[in-house]
Amino acid sequence: MEQEIKKILMYLPRHTAEKISALLASEPSSTRYITEIRLHCRRPTSVSMGGRNILLFSGETDICTYEEIASTLAKLTEDSVHTYSETLKEGFISLEGGYRVGVCGSANTADERIKGLYDLTSLCIRIPRAVTGVDGAFISKICRQNIIDSALIFSPPGVGKTTLVRAVAASLSSGTSARRVSVIDTRREIYIYDMFKNSIADFLSGYPRAAGIEIATRTLAPEAVICDEIGGADEARAILSAQNTGVPLIATAHGDSAADIARRPNIKALLDAGVFRYLVGIRRGGRDGKFEFDFTDTRDNER
Repeated sequence: MEQEIKKILMYLPRHTAEKISALLASEPSSTRYITEIRLHCRRPTSVSMGGRNILLFSGETDICTYEEIASTLAKLTEDSVHTYSETLKEGFISLEGGYRVGVCGSANTADERIKGLYDLTSLCIRIPRAVTGVDGAFISKICRQNIIDSALIFSPPGVGKTTLVRAVAASLSSGTSARRVSVIDTRREIYIYDMFKNSIADFLSGYPRAAGIEIATRTLAPEAVICDEIGGADEARAILSAQNTGVPLIATAHGDSAADIARRPNIKALLDAGVFRYLVGIRRGGRDGKFEFDFTDTRDNER
């Protein structure tokens, strides 16, 4: 069984962990990897695996109580839920090793701001994966004659953008041709020790993307900056400022197509400024889940 799954099963209700373990044991190794586990109060538990959302375990559903949901979150945070109060307001917590847990419940609000959560109803546990060798075609495209080209990677949620940028960051910052890479790890889900133990990448963990990009370009002399899920106005301003330093950016965004991405005002401003050389759509091919890439060279439009 994958080490990443073993770590999480320890924190789940016993009946849930047993059902997921049995499911994994019944699956071929090529499709065995779970990307998400979703616990729902008084509704079915589900796992996302091999492009499927599975609700039945040997023909049965798994149901968690409110108390089990709250207990699972307490175990995941080592009984220190209060230390995650700020990110809980944004609907998630991040754990060591790149795990991210989406948290749903009732919001306590004031002046249109979320002050806290209560009566938790579901947890979405995203499982990170230390994957190497998935970025070869991407790296060979953006690295030419010792030059790194900037790229914006896009796909719908759940395809593997974070898995890919993690592998790209590790590849660029390791080995005999290691580059100085700054990773803005806002949600603390990119860094996995086993992937970066021989890397010279610098991680700005928990930094807002805009602040992290500005700090990295000003103080760390990176040869490339990598960050996940851009799209806000503050981020666009920081990226435009960093563009003046000539540091290439490799980032991700949610989107179905290059046309969809290019219509968004903040990203359109970046494209108009020539920030990204490539728009890169990704998808998973076949049952083996290998990445497939669709490259759009934005400079083709300038010719």
